[in-house]
Amino acid sequence: MKKIILSTALLYVLASCGGNQPQQTTETSAPATEAAPQTIELTINAVGNTMADMAYDTKEIKAKSGAKVIINLTNQGNDPAMIHNLVIVKQGSEKDVAMEGLNLKDQSYFNATNANVIAGSPMAEPGKTVTFEFTAPEPGTYTYICTYPGHWMKMQGTLIVE
Repeated sequence: MKKIILSTALLYVLASCGGNQPQQTTETSAPATEAAPQTIELTINAVGNTMADMAYDTKEIKAKSGAKVIINLTNQGNDPAMIHNLVIVKQGSEKDVAMEGLNLKDQSYFNATNANVIAGSPMAEPGKTVTFEFTAPEPGTYTYICTYPGHWMKMQGTLIVE
């Protein structure tokens, strides 16, 4: 009799655990997560010690729209008159942004609230590095310039946003 009771109890336990019957599973997929924005860090050097030879050593940079872009601007000059920044502007607005900045010494020679300005750095004294970051704008081609008085025509490069 004990064997029957034990056998019955064992069958009950196996039945309640599912026994050999296939178990139903419900698959749940995790919610789709957006990929983290890409981060790009670049160093651009301002070179030259005269108005004739001043330039950026990098003429073109690329980024994906929405990427976090970090730019380290290093002023490799040693002439105290060679002060530089890097301001990213909408193409065709270079002269307007530079001219507006002539009287904005306390704002690194550019108006950050100007709709044509995407981003800009502080001024880099000779031998110094300044860093700034921004989110890459919508796809297109943009220009970067130095807005220190008299520099914008020589110190230019292109930002291509894909």
